Amino acid sequence: MLVHEPAVVRRLCLYVDRFNPPYAGLIKNLISHCVKYGISLRSAVPSFDHLKDFDIPESDICDMAIVLGGDGTILRGMGYFKELNTPVLGVNAGHLGFIASAEQTCIERTIERIAEGDYYIDTTPVLRAEFPSEQAITAINDFTVNRSMIGGILHFNLYIDSTNVAHVAGDGLVISTPFGSTAYSLSCGGPILDPGLPAILVVPICPHSLSLRPLVVSDNSNISVEICDLRGPGPVVSADGSPCVTLKSGEILKVTRGPGSCMSVRFLDEPEFYTRLGLKLGWGVRG
Repeated sequence: MLVHEPAVVRRLCLYVDRFNPPYAGLIKNLISHCVKYGISLRSAVPSFDHLKDFDIPESDICDMAIVLGGDGTILRGMGYFKELNTPVLGVNAGHLGFIASAEQTCIERTIERIAEGDYYIDTTPVLRAEFPSEQAITAINDFTVNRSMIGGILHFNLYIDSTNVAHVAGDGLVISTPFGSTAYSLSCGGPILDPGLPAILVVPICPHSLSLRPLVVSDNSNISVEICDLRGPGPVVSADGSPCVTLKSGEILKVTRGPGSCMSVRFLDEPEFYTRLGLKLGWGVRG
């Protein structure tokens, strides 16, 4: 991961999720702290309808974006601002907050630090998926191929750099970045990867073969998923949990490392990756 030099923040853009917006007290605190430290606060365009009661002007033009929410909200915010080439500061206002850089209890200190330029910007690689329609999109965590609930077992061929690695029967597949290795792929039995590794993780979902295990491949690899004969509706491809397209029999999904990267705001004294594993996943708690 590349590290970029910070700049003093004077324009901050707030992103909240329509699914689970943070409580009003947190937003009011954010507004007052921004005023105190000389930061102009705006509302991200997708969040404006949910922030109308707070009289925050709408604009995506900013020095930095701040996302209030859990991991899912922060991930959606990162995806949105990636297209705008804007660094994202995630503040945990949810449950786990594994990818957050700050907790909501420290919101004032967080605003003070970005106003002083006391932070750094970390970059996270993304994945690119090309669909049979030639449409292409990117994902920060993962792409998933999930069988239809009424379509029976999904059969597909997995290719790495044009080599047929396996014929898979099961519920689907997760193709993940190292950043996303602590998300869906982890719950499917995949390993946790250091976010700095130049790798892509390929994890079968409930395969009907005990010998079929997760694969860690080079991030230069071309991964292809060819759908075999279907008994019902085709599988759904999702990007970071959001459904994108339904595949038909014979169609191929192609996934590679994507262009560019996603920028996230970090602080030098926040827990580093391996410390967060213990803190957030409860590894220090006896079962």
